[in-house]
Amino acid sequence: MKQPLELHPERAEIVVKQLLQAFENKYGIFDDTSDLLEFQIPLGVQPTSLEHARFLFYLISQDYGTKSARLYAKAKDLYARNPQIFDPEYIVNNYANANDPKLAEDTGVQLSTRFPKETAKRWYGNSEKLLKEFAGDPRKIFTSDSDARIVFKHIRSFGGFGPKIGGLLLRTFLGCKFAKLNHVEEVLVPVDVHDSRIAFYTGAVKTASGESRVEDYHEYAPQIQHLWTNACNSAGLDWLQVDRALWLLGSRGCVNLRCVECRLSDLCWKGQSVLQKDTSKG
Repeated sequence: MKQPLELHPERAEIVVKQLLQAFENKYGIFDDTSDLLEFQIPLGVQPTSLEHARFLFYLISQDYGTKSARLYAKAKDLYARNPQIFDPEYIVNNYANANDPKLAEDTGVQLSTRFPKETAKRWYGNSEKLLKEFAGDPRKIFTSDSDARIVFKHIRSFGGFGPKIGGLLLRTFLGCKFAKLNHVEEVLVPVDVHDSRIAFYTGAVKTASGESRVEDYHEYAPQIQHLWTNACNSAGLDWLQVDRALWLLGSRGCVNLRCVECRLSDLCWKGQSVLQKDTSKG
């Protein structure tokens, strides 16, 4: 049973400030940012082109429950071999329906997603919707309105684009300069299990009993979304940048215990534990 949560906004604000400073100074694990979605583009594709937008749209819809770096590499390889699979008109004209086993083979199996049949359903359904409502061009989602809150509602209407993945698409398209929107600060920071874990590790949240370790960090994501968003806004920080830093920290730093390269280690009980063990070994 999920325990009630204690939020510590002052602590969260300290965390995001320190995190963003490290990210912008390329400290430690942030010395290489090439893993970010903003830098994923197939060879020969022009930045901000229709092809670039379609590639990211289909790729990001599958960026869950898998190793991101592996998924990105496979997607670029798939694009090199079969760019038409990222064309919504080709999809609806060349596959029978969302349950076509050939589509599952050509998308989910090729990308090594966890559930290829579900990948095919989303791929086909989103292709139909993209053609019907936005002329097959994901960029038109972002030019449909100047208000990020409205654009985010359009994003969420597509299959697979929940709070986390929808926010990831928003962040990536804005980062790639496909559009410039107002009221971005009123859209919640996209939070996954890594971002939730960081909140617990750094003491930005605790359970009501004072515990900083829980069985399922993901259960607390909705509350932590508000916490990180409010912390960014209170500190006057761009949550798009903070989210990039959180993503790199969670996917590259925390999972590999690279605490010695992390500027949050002085705020993080996990980091302190790892550093103490390293010292004792020395």
